Amino acid sequence: MRFPKKVQGTLLFICLLTIQSFAQPGVNPNLKLAIQPQLPQKYLLREGNAPAAVKTQLLTQRSMISQQKLLFNVGFTSVSGKNIAQITGDKDVPTAEVVRIKQFATTRVLNPASLNNIKIFLKLCIASGKTYDARNNGYVSPVKNQMCGNCWAYGAVGVYEASYKRINGGSFINASEQHAENCVDGDCTGGNAYKVFEWMVNNNKNLNTEVASPDAGVNQACPGGTPATNYYATDWGIVDPSGDINKIASVADIKAALCKYGPISVSLWVTTLFQNYTNGVFNETPSNYAAPTTNHAVIIVGWDDDKGAWLIKNSWGTDWGEDGYMWIKYGTNNVGKKACWVIAKKS
Repeated sequence: MRFPKKVQGTLLFICLLTIQSFAQPGVNPNLKLAIQPQLPQKYLLREGNAPAAVKTQLLTQRSMISQQKLLFNVGFTSVSGKNIAQITGDKDVPTAEVVRIKQFATTRVLNPASLNNIKIFLKLCIASGKTYDARNNGYVSPVKNQMCGNCWAYGAVGVYEASYKRINGGSFINASEQHAENCVDGDCTGGNAYKVFEWMVNNNKNLNTEVASPDAGVNQACPGGTPATNYYATDWGIVDPSGDINKIASVADIKAALCKYGPISVSLWVTTLFQNYTNGVFNETPSNYAAPTTNHAVIIVGWDDDKGAWLIKNSWGTDWGEDGYMWIKYGTNNVGKKACWVIAKKS
């Protein structure tokens, strides 16, 4: 299409101004405009059935999001309006326990079998790369839905399932969070993901299947005997080089661990704003690196440096966030505390 000469001149002038503006000192020519995402259609439909209290809460939160120009949305999710204690469950680690774990983490020697299992995967994930998504490699098992305050069990089992798939290939396994909850120091009121790894590796225990032991939403006794599965693990560890499980691991250390071991179990701080997240890049409260407090366990499965964010997998079903996932800014809500990895045994 040819424009009249007068229009051509105007267009040329605009182009020159644009080029000149990007040539100015301090202006990034690769800068992308930040755009507020639209609320997904499914959440628009869900909101019609939201309780009045939730609708009022959403109005208040949307006003705050607009005022602060935040780039995410809230809506009526699968956990909106629920008591936070019922949908989280990450517990504090006593000081003596922190010391014990640190001693273990800083003196352990990786099992030779584990080294053989993980070294072949480093080429699939580059820690210095701008983006990574373990889902693209087929390592992330489907999103689940916790039935009580046992997020810690879901954080651990989800990481184990990813490691198992990464090492053994084939179809995804569906391991039992209830079995982990039954046999590890933790219950429906809370626990810690690392205890599942420790129980599996240090005590040579294997997980049962979800079919054999589904999440009942209540505490149960640990069954006797050994499940008829090969869901064992050979190693586990802390992402932060200091071995301090109460520290927030650095972005660089988490990326390196994600490439080396696969998806990582971490904890963070959940609020009502987090409960109602639907899409976009979540950004709420700057992390407190000196004394981080957390109440929920999730799984980091990727990152995007352009977004400046982690991609996390949650355990609240697919009617929360982006089909069960969230983009969350580096350095917000204490994300990255208790970062741990596990290596599944090769079948």
